[in-house]
Amino acid sequence: MNKLVGKARDEDVYRETVITASRGAQSPLDSPNSTTIITRQDIRLSGITRIPELLRRVPGMDVMQITGGDTNVSMRGFNSRLANKLLVLINGQRPAYLDILGSTFWETLSIDVDQIERIEVVRGPGSALYGANAFAGVVNIITIAPGEGRTGFRVGYGDTGQGYGSAWATGRDGDLGYRASVGYTRYPRWTREVQNGREDIQVFDPNQNLGAENLRVDIRLAQRFKNNRELQVGGGFARSDLDVYGIGPFNDYRARFDNADITALFKTENFSARVFYARVAAQTSSNHDYYGHTLFPSQANQNVVDAELNFFKDVTWPKSVEHSLRGGAAYRMKSITWTYLQDETPIENWGSLFLQDTLRFGKSVQLVVSGRADYVPYLQTVKVSPRGSVIIKPTDLQSIRVSGSTAFRNTTFLESYLDLPIQLQLPGAELISASQRYEDTAFRLRPESIITAEASYLNQMSDRFEFEATAYYNRVTDLIALAGERPLTLANRADGLGGLNPETGRYTVGFGGWLNRCDIQNVFGGEVGTRVYPIEGLDLFANYALNVSSQELPDGCSAPTDQRTSRHKINAGVQLRTKPGIDGEITFHYQSAQTWAEQVATLSGIQVQTFDIPGYALLNGRIGWRFPIASTTGEVSLVVYNALSGLTDEAPQMHPFGNRVGRRVMGFFQHTL
Repeated sequence: MNKLVGKARDEDVYRETVITASRGAQSPLDSPNSTTIITRQDIRLSGITRIPELLRRVPGMDVMQITGGDTNVSMRGFNSRLANKLLVLINGQRPAYLDILGSTFWETLSIDVDQIERIEVVRGPGSALYGANAFAGVVNIITIAPGEGRTGFRVGYGDTGQGYGSAWATGRDGDLGYRASVGYTRYPRWTREVQNGREDIQVFDPNQNLGAENLRVDIRLAQRFKNNRELQVGGGFARSDLDVYGIGPFNDYRARFDNADITALFKTENFSARVFYARVAAQTSSNHDYYGHTLFPSQANQNVVDAELNFFKDVTWPKSVEHSLRGGAAYRMKSITWTYLQDETPIENWGSLFLQDTLRFGKSVQLVVSGRADYVPYLQTVKVSPRGSVIIKPTDLQSIRVSGSTAFRNTTFLESYLDLPIQLQLPGAELISASQRYEDTAFRLRPESIITAEASYLNQMSDRFEFEATAYYNRVTDLIALAGERPLTLANRADGLGGLNPETGRYTVGFGGWLNRCDIQNVFGGEVGTRVYPIEGLDLFANYALNVSSQELPDGCSAPTDQRTSRHKINAGVQLRTKPGIDGEITFHYQSAQTWAEQVATLSGIQVQTFDIPGYALLNGRIGWRFPIASTTGEVSLVVYNALSGLTDEAPQMHPFGNRVGRRVMGFFQHTL
């Protein structure tokens, strides 16, 4: 047993502070939301290089791998292609989502897992502090601070042409800290859609084996001043090529991105000011289609300016009540052009105000009241998102929390301003898919809305284990979906709509677009999780998530039914660290069966079809050896993903149109100074 002692744990999962749930450092015992931390130790011992796969261990998280370059992530349900209900931030400042689609393309980031200090996940709506996109939860990727850590590099290569490389330099000169990194990642497709030699098929890119490729650079500086003041500046750039799945008929889609960002942050003890600029330039196209059909080539450009002012102050009033006040104002400008959008797409100017007060009544009771107001340009109205939590602490290391909140997801640019002629299977015919309804010019989509109630218990009293249990209820309305086709009528023709489209040479036979679904989703669920430390150097963790949804149909409402969220999800794992430097991790993931309702283009039009996805299990593992090289450290490791694939049942398929996800093996060498 003593041989397993190893070095002490690098981090304590719950004892360190978290910042995401309240925009300020606090213990998870005081958090108004259920929060999970993926530590630096978790990241290193797993060997995983994809951020979404790291998130799979979070209870209640939905992770769906569709292609080698496309992973969609949601929380407590409602996952989809181009998933858009989870807000992803970097250092709480830089939104990682693409405003055009509202989704996060994980393989386009300018950072990699070797630059991450930890990942904080807020399990539940966060619009009360973060606005529209924090519908189901918030993922905050916190990078290693400039000047912290050690300089080094890591390289890896695996079967089927996998490749990974990352190098970073960090240091400090007095009060000035810096961190710079460069990297390269290549992931192959899981399965090919088009074989070589097809004379009836045209392709966008002759390299049909590529799932994702990313070349990146990131530089961050931090200058400290007197009186706890600090200035942070930095920027990043990434060039990426992805195989993704869009919505509707746009499956197996290729996208080439150039992402650039510049960030500046100034903070003091009671105030911070941030400005962020991001530019995305993209070329997109269907990966393949028959000759005679269009590949829908397009170009997109996105420019976003995001600025925010925050203040934080602790006061006591009256004498027996302590207040922690946090508030601020934010502005976001979005300028977007895309071939698929209407001409002269408007520039959107968003504004918001938020305020939170944590009231402490002695040592045992806290009341957290939060609220945010967002001006939504598309609707020309203000959306308000409140949240309230009561936290009772029977002891210093136990907490019981009851909370309620609302959140919303507004329309993306794709949903607000789409104007795209879609070539149908019937030769010479097309459907105009547009956000604006030409026969109903007053039509506007409503934001998706969620009301949540949650209760949880967290216990950290033992040095040997931690335990958490959570129950929740979500009521979701106005889900946005592709509308069914509206056939061209004689009245439409009399109004000058439809007919021959001179730009495409095809005849318009109908209209499509978007709608708010009339059904109401009621979701009941719960999560239980524990982490156990039987001896030093050995960690065990496990969690289980239950998700039970039902559909409520008001009078006259007809909507497709599905069960795209697994009712049962199980995660379990073991981590080992030893004195000789051998360490590693084995994790097991299980998701029960799902049923997906998807729109499919047929000769008779666009129809909804139902697809059953069997449950699946993943077994991942890593073993590594750290050894001294003079005054530096070397490490070799071997990582296997989905080790069970091909040994029992066929490879799992996580979406009805997605690739079958097979086994991957990769070896790494790392050197740190």
